Amino acid sequence: MRQAAASLVLFCLAASGSALANASRHEDPSAVTSAVRQAAAQTAPAQAAITLGPVAAAQYMPACTVPLSVTISGMEPYQQAAVHCAAPIWTLYVSVTVDSRMAIVVAAQPIAGGSAITPDDVTLQDEPLSLYAGRQVYRHIQDVTGAIAVLSLPRGAILTSTTVQQPVVVQAGQTIAVDVRSGAVDVTLEARAEQSGRIGDSIMVANPTTGKRFQATVTPNGAVVQLGS
Repeated sequence: MRQAAASLVLFCLAASGSALANASRHEDPSAVTSAVRQAAAQTAPAQAAITLGPVAAAQYMPACTVPLSVTISGMEPYQQAAVHCAAPIWTLYVSVTVDSRMAIVVAAQPIAGGSAITPDDVTLQDEPLSLYAGRQVYRHIQDVTGAIAVLSLPRGAILTSTTVQQPVVVQAGQTIAVDVRSGAVDVTLEARAEQSGRIGDSIMVANPTTGKRFQATVTPNGAVVQLGS
């Protein structure tokens, strides 16, 4: 009897010790890093650089007894990874930067503010997305040719919609030719511009004969009114 009781006590102590050991174990941050990188790489462009924020908080989480699952959210380059453990249940959030590169228009030489941009002033250069995230950039040299530099730009500066603007091609009060289109019908008439405009702008114009006012879109080939099909 004494031997059986002693064996039972030893078994209980061993089981208790094992439970305490498991309870004291914490998640390995390197396992979290590996899981996040693998998930981010599945959606990242080829050759993109993937950088993770701190994962040290993983060492305070109980060790996960099942494979980790990761959900990536947000837009490149700045995203967030939600690392989920199902047993025991916990979630850890890790910031992720997916920095791909793209050829965009940059200054090939210093450009003086107020000057018109020529093809020789700019070039295409691969730049990481993190340098211009949230800004409108240009991918073709012809998109900025003839545009005006809003401010002086050093060599290598990325051209954006805030640093260059299209020149004013229509002045308020100017008489212009307006192309009026309606389905297959295309009629050109003279109208008076009531607003100044750049290419891409919508401006108000008026028929000097009837006084009727309507909106026209300024295009590289002149003002256009689209009445529908």
